[in-house]
Amino acid sequence: MATADLKNIRGIVLREFNYKESSKIIEVFTETMGKISISCQGVLKKNSKNLALTTRFILASFDLYKSGKEFYGLREGIVLNPYYKSNKNFDIILYKSAICDLLLRTIDHIQIGTVFTLLTNSFDAFEEAKKNQVNIFLGFLLKYISFSGFKPNFKTCGICGKNIRGKYLYFSPSESSAICDECKDQIFDRVFMTYEEFVYFNKLLYTKSEELEDIKLVEAYPKIGKIIIDYCLKNLDLATYPSLEWVKKALERNVNVL
Repeated sequence: MATADLKNIRGIVLREFNYKESSKIIEVFTETMGKISISCQGVLKKNSKNLALTTRFILASFDLYKSGKEFYGLREGIVLNPYYKSNKNFDIILYKSAICDLLLRTIDHIQIGTVFTLLTNSFDAFEEAKKNQVNIFLGFLLKYISFSGFKPNFKTCGICGKNIRGKYLYFSPSESSAICDECKDQIFDRVFMTYEEFVYFNKLLYTKSEELEDIKLVEAYPKIGKIIIDYCLKNLDLATYPSLEWVKKALERNVNVL
């Protein structure tokens, strides 16, 4: 018996798949409940009014009911933002896939509202951006890993504590920190960065999502991108996954079409 009706649950569809002949199951990251699974009965039938609510990457408001332990059921809802433009761009779809697959693997239930705001801000930025969409993706990763307790430190050396300055700079994933030239030999996983790369890395973390497209790409942005991706995987204790591998391969090719 259906109980516990829930109305106006805002969420972004992370994943969708068909179930039986005429139904779908969607996994949604919601503003107040985190990740939930929703059974959408009959949405594949002709003239179903709810089919649009089950499309991956859309933002919607759902009216739900709870009848079992694992699933909610869909009554009705309204699409709040279909993200038409960005959901037709192959490169942005790739970024969104990597983000959604990350959230499916690592949901921090302590900061649901904060992560939801980051997610919607990033999707809004993808929709409006005309260039440098890679910045929005990398900015999302850095902010998300920071919410998970691994915010990179760019101000002081992670070993001696001195303010970071000069042209010889390093970043250590294990220390989650910049490392000064004097302490570099104490760290096995240090990665050298030019001052320009260091500033770019720093801006990705502290710039608002809607302003990230305005950050000029440095020549070695693929190197910074790989550092950020590996840093997130390591600290979230994750193995890589297919959609993220596609992003990494694009960065390795150093093809600036994004």
